[in-house]
Amino acid sequence: MTRFLSKTLAAGLLLVSGQALSATPPPAYRQEVVVAGSPFQGVHGLALDGKGHLLASNLLGQSVHSIDLSNGAVSTLVGPPLGGADDVTLGPDGSIYWTGFFSGRLMRRTPDGKTRVIAEKLPGLNSLAFRRDGRLYVTQLGRGDDVLSEVDPSGRKPPRRILSGHGFLNGFEFGPDDRLYGPLLMKGQIVRIDVDTGSIETVAQGFAMPVATNFDASRENLYVLDSVLGQLVRVRVATGEKTVVAKLPTGLDNLTVGPDDQVYVSNMVDNDIRVVNPADGSIRPLVEARLSVPSGLAVAPDDPDENLYVADVYAFRRVGGRDGKISQTTRVLSTRMTFPMHVSLGAKHVVLSSAYLGNVQVLDRASGEVLRTIPNTNGVQGALELPDGTLLLAEATTGKLVRVDAAEPAGTTVLTGGLEGPVGLVADTEAKEPGVYVTEVRSGRVTWVRLSDGTRRTVAKGLKAPEGIARHPDGGLIVAEVGRKRLVRIDPATGRSTVIASGLRIGLPESAGMPPGYIPTGVAVGGSGTIYLSSDVESALYRFVPVPQEERRAQP
Repeated sequence: MTRFLSKTLAAGLLLVSGQALSATPPPAYRQEVVVAGSPFQGVHGLALDGKGHLLASNLLGQSVHSIDLSNGAVSTLVGPPLGGADDVTLGPDGSIYWTGFFSGRLMRRTPDGKTRVIAEKLPGLNSLAFRRDGRLYVTQLGRGDDVLSEVDPSGRKPPRRILSGHGFLNGFEFGPDDRLYGPLLMKGQIVRIDVDTGSIETVAQGFAMPVATNFDASRENLYVLDSVLGQLVRVRVATGEKTVVAKLPTGLDNLTVGPDDQVYVSNMVDNDIRVVNPADGSIRPLVEARLSVPSGLAVAPDDPDENLYVADVYAFRRVGGRDGKISQTTRVLSTRMTFPMHVSLGAKHVVLSSAYLGNVQVLDRASGEVLRTIPNTNGVQGALELPDGTLLLAEATTGKLVRVDAAEPAGTTVLTGGLEGPVGLVADTEAKEPGVYVTEVRSGRVTWVRLSDGTRRTVAKGLKAPEGIARHPDGGLIVAEVGRKRLVRIDPATGRSTVIASGLRIGLPESAGMPPGYIPTGVAVGGSGTIYLSSDVESALYRFVPVPQEERRAQP
């Protein structure tokens, strides 16, 4: 696992260069780990290579990994941006194939290490498996599609559609009878499909959300994952009889079964892989993590403990900014919450936005209950609640800031347009003329927008891919300048910027099918002046702690 910012510099400080915001000496910061990182950004499909390694697909991290089964060591076979894999399998010749859910591309890596596109323009491309005769089948689900197709493994022929509208066929496998066995996610069923005729038979039903199936060594039983219930279930194919083999955390995504019947299970919420022994139901970790894909951050300015609210894409978590303890986790799929990528705090509410599923949610800050879900398919990134209860959304795809009514039905009004990839928002509502600061990832600007009429002025320009933004207690703006891998401080009066830290491991490449900013790098500032930063590359959280002048003077 790569480590970044796990140690301070030799002097233990990050010195700020350039013009300070006040007459006091430029501040210095000590860099510290809040939550250590992990190899994945929400692990998904799995496959055994028969050589002592497990292949693992990493959709949001855009990579395909190999895991040594003897010690859990993780290596990268295909890195971003080509490795955006939702599911992965091995072909008859040893080539690795994987599906790009966002990109809509089917990829192949041959044994000599060459990678190329086999098929494209297949939105929602999800699961895949080979038939015994070497024919390859894939599914599309979500993003407007529900399709099973045959694809030429060589990429010479166009895909052939077999079924559509059948109920979201997810992780599947071919059985000894040459039929396809898999879960219909929307129907709670395990089905058997004749891919030559398109006929469908029900094998078992009554699941909450079955997401993947694989045969055991005898080929008489299927192992099934129920993501919502957190169960590994054995289904006897001949009768449909179900037996719960193990209880696991919710958010399960995929599985594969070894020749010894050990079941390898991925969990996208916990970002880990566990091994289940079906003989006794025992569970052991293979790869562990504490966060999945930390992106948007928020901290209440009056919270002395500086608890962080973390939009972790597959979960919404509260993390102690000082001790790194995770005190609360709300998980996707098993709750009404949907894949949060940004978070902001109001007096009574938490606002989450998700470009992943295209919506904004308002939660009760005390209870965590979802109060409103507002669809938005325009690449919504930053979102915040204004003092009058209306919401302000940054539509990265359309370049607009839009206001959403506080009451239902949720009517919208365009505050301003013409922005180039708006991503981060921070309110300036206490000023004489209330406004909002917005980062534009495409133009490299920080722009101030007046809330009364949408009038704009440029605060800073010449930045490279600015994303997360937060207000410092002294009035300065703290911005994640992702394109230069650094954290900067901007004087909102002059636009002058000061580098706080550089060489940061932030900013995964943008993915086809996702809006500008992709997975945003989050920034938050506590009342103490400590700056918090999320790392999408490392799936980690870091803090930059102000160093008192007397401590700086004591440094050798």
